[in-house]
Amino acid sequence: MVFLLLLAIANDPRATLVGTWDGKSLCTPVRAACHDEHAVYHVTIPDKPGVVTMQMNKVVEGKEVEMGGAVDYTVNADATSLVSEYSYNGNHLRWNFTRKKDLMTGMLIDVPSGAVIRNISVAKK
Repeated sequence: MVFLLLLAIANDPRATLVGTWDGKSLCTPVRAACHDEHAVYHVTIPDKPGVVTMQMNKVVEGKEVEMGGAVDYTVNADATSLVSEYSYNGNHLRWNFTRKKDLMTGMLIDVPSGAVIRNISVAKK
């Protein structure tokens, strides 16, 4: 039974996303209160088809700090595109990521205005 579960995970394109991703999350001038961050993201596969869960942390004084709860992302068939859209404190936001091998780039977008709030670049560790 365990072998079949491992085989199913290995054949799942989302498996390429699982693990720790490390890099930069840089602010654009859109929000003055925004700060550039050293980003560390942890990706897992939940019990939902076509979805991954990402815990998006930042590093402060050399230690990982959780920035909120885990976020579910819809993933395309070859696990190269991740999208999560939600409302937070009255803001309608969307995270978009594109994966090329072990690199992911992405952005945080204010949906109503289309303004890019953050640009992210992370590599799989």
